Amino acid sequence: MSCDEKVRLAAIYEAATAKFAEAVTELQQKIGTSAKQEYERLDRTANEARVKSEQARLALEQHIVAHRC
Repeated sequence: MSCDEKVRLAAIYEAATAKFAEAVTELQQKIGTSAKQEYERLDRTANEARVKSEQARLALEQHIVAHRC
């Protein structure tokens, strides 16, 4: 039997990690070619995406532990 909440949290985690990967890719592509302000903005965006991805992973892991699913 599948757990709907686990599926939901896994989807959120998957989306968050995809956004993080996209942000890192954009940051890498702009290294050395963008103005300092743009690079700093992209760096902040990547860091924010990383934090959201980590939060989503923790929520999923906590659910799995709490509900043993």
